[in-house]
Amino acid sequence: MNRAIIVTVLVLLLVGVANASVELNTVALTEITTTSETGQEVTTLVPAGKVVPGDEVIYTIHFVNSGTEPASDVVITNPIPDHMVFTKVEESPDGASVSMSADGGSRYDSPRNLTVKDAKGQPRPAKASEFTHVRWVFQDSLEPGAEGSVSFRAQLQ
Repeated sequence: MNRAIIVTVLVLLLVGVANASVELNTVALTEITTTSETGQEVTTLVPAGKVVPGDEVIYTIHFVNSGTEPASDVVITNPIPDHMVFTKVEESPDGASVSMSADGGSRYDSPRNLTVKDAKGQPRPAKASEFTHVRWVFQDSLEPGAEGSVSFRAQLQ
């Protein structure tokens, strides 16, 4: 069964700076491996059109502070798309901490600290298939013109 990938909606929180403007651009990519004329395998990233169960998608969020002032308290939060299972953080800039949520974005922590309730209502460690969001919190301000990207991988179930 083919499923079209829908690029997810991002939430960007900027606090306290009126002239800071952080712009985001999200792309969903997949890897394809081909064989070159010399017989070497070459892996390239291409836009994810349709993917099938088992395919992995790389969600990359490019950011730039296009404002005239530093942007402080920057947080980029991305939901894990439906029918996708988080596999790993692919890219994270220096000075940004990464955390996950397994409860729809109410609480964030490192994956090893996340818990969910089992059938008896007792807490147990959350599995990657239960992660609902990934979040990057920037400790430092983004200066005007600063740009970069964050990304994560998820597999279609």
